Parts: sequence; structure tokens; C-alpha cells
Amino acid sequence: MTRVFATSLLPAGLAFIIGFLPLSGIAQDAPEEKLIQALFESENRKELDQAIASARKSGIAEQAILEARFLFLVDQEDFAAVAALGPVLEKQKPLFRIDDSIIFSVAEEFFSIIEYCSALKALEKGDVERFKTHITEAFWLSPRQATAFAPHIDRLRRDQALARLRIDFDQSFTRQADGKKVALRVLARQSNHLVIHFWSPWSTESEEHLPDFLAMVKELNSHGIPVASVLIEPGKEALAEAKKFRAAITSETSAGWIVDNSHESLARKLRVLELPTITVLKIDGSVLFSGHPSEKQLWSTLQTINPELSRPRVKLTP
Repeated sequence: MTRVFATSLLPAGLAFIIGFLPLSGIAQDAPEEKLIQALFESENRKELDQAIASARKSGIAEQAILEARFLFLVDQEDFAAVAALGPVLEKQKPLFRIDDSIIFSVAEEFFSIIEYCSALKALEKGDVERFKTHITEAFWLSPRQATAFAPHIDRLRRDQALARLRIDFDQSFTRQADGKKVALRVLARQSNHLVIHFWSPWSTESEEHLPDFLAMVKELNSHGIPVASVLIEPGKEALAEAKKFRAAITSETSAGWIVDNSHESLARKLRVLELPTITVLKIDGSVLFSGHPSEKQLWSTLQTINPELSRPRVKLTP
């Protein structure tokens, strides 16, 4: 039997590289396989707890159960819980058997996630030096999992830079519709906050996230929080494509559609590295959040502004 788990089971933003080796001694239609599959396909905490109870009752190795717990927490982006799992994984380290592992090809890959958990714990405590030590060791042990570790480094660097940044709300930008200038302060209306959406008509992911963005605009506007959508390319060709893009929007949205400046670029100031990006600003220019719209921190940040906000659940465009 070959392992049944594909990369689709892994979190999109933190795709851990896993081995797909034969699981010796288990027939393809064996009950153990179904139990293991239930462990790794659990969609919520209740399902996971039930799968763990069944797995333990049937004698599934604790190594497999720990791996399922780890991936579930990463998939949920519950990094505090991932960090707390570190000591449990550390206790398992001397007991690690490659034959009991479901997702790892070599022992070093398991050891690397222990270091990863320790790095997250250090980050939680604000200990940057210990974070660097543990995340470096995680890389050393398993370079193949770099795509899982790197986002935390990017996030740390960005947060450190944005914590010192203040955006000038008197800065003006060109409106996409009529070419007239408008200041961020005007777009903020009477609100103490402004949500910025960075996008490009040539970004496939921007198009895929359009339904999610429009639903977010509707929810925020209903609670008096304005949104400005910033086209990151100021050229004529980009404007023409953006016009076609906006023409496809059938639902009403009061987002302010503007174009970024060639000089004093807002996207560059905010270190926008991926599209789409959502940034939440206070009227004093401070940055409360900046990152991908799928990040849970976006809505937890918005709910500190207004606890009545609720994240709309929409399907992304395939």
C-alpha cells in the first residue's frame, strides 16, 4: 500500500514537505488504513478527538497520532497550540520509529518540527534570538520544509518594520474611475480606520479572491468601516485592464478604487510582497494588520475594532 495522503491535506500557506513511502505491513483495505485516514482528514476538533480515540483503541502508534495533531493545528493556523505541542513532541523524540511515521521519510524531518515548535514558542514570547536559533536548526534538519518555516520569518520582519511605520493620511492617490486625486483621509470618511486592499488585474489570486473581497467590503461598510482598493500598477495598460476587471463586478460595493503612486508608493511602504494583500490602518497612520486575506489574524484584528463584525463565508472562484 502507498500512503494515501496528498499535499491537498496540508495547509496552503504552510505546506510541509512529506514523504510518500510504502506503509509496510498494512493491506490496502485494512481497518488501520481507514483509522489513519480519519486522523489526517479531520476537519474540526471534534472529529480529530474522535479519530484519536478510535486510533488509540485500535493500537495505532502514538507517533501517527502526534503527526495528525500537529498537521491539524498548523492547518487551523493555531500557532499557539502548535508551540504548546513542542514538549509533547520532544518526549516522543527518543521513541521515534520511522516505521510508525505516516508523513516523514527520515527522522530528521520529525526532529525539525520539534525545533519549529520551539521557534514558535520563542516568537510568542518575543524572544527573537531564540526564534532565530530554533528556526535555523529546523532548516538545518529539514531543508525540504523551508516553505513551512519561511512565512514566520517574513511575518516577523514585516511586523517589525510596520510597527515603526506611520502612513500619511493626507497623501493623495488617483481615482481609477475619473482620474481625480483623493486623499486617504477623504476615503476614510468619518471612520477611525481604513482597510486597504492591494490587487492587480494580472494577479490570478486577486481574481480568485474577488468574491471574498466583495463580501468583506459589504460586511465592513455595514459597520461603518471604509475600504480602499489600490491598483498597484499605475500604467495606462493596467488601468485599462482594471476597468475591465471592475466591469465584471455585478454586486454593489462602495470600496474606493484608487491607483498607487509611482513615487511614494503605498504598496512599497507597506512591504506588500503578495497579492492580494489586506492592510488595516488607524487614522493616526499606524498599521494594525497587513497580510493575505486568508490569514485568521485579519478578522481577529477587525473584531478588535468592532466585535460585531463577522467574517463572511464565501467560496473562492476556482
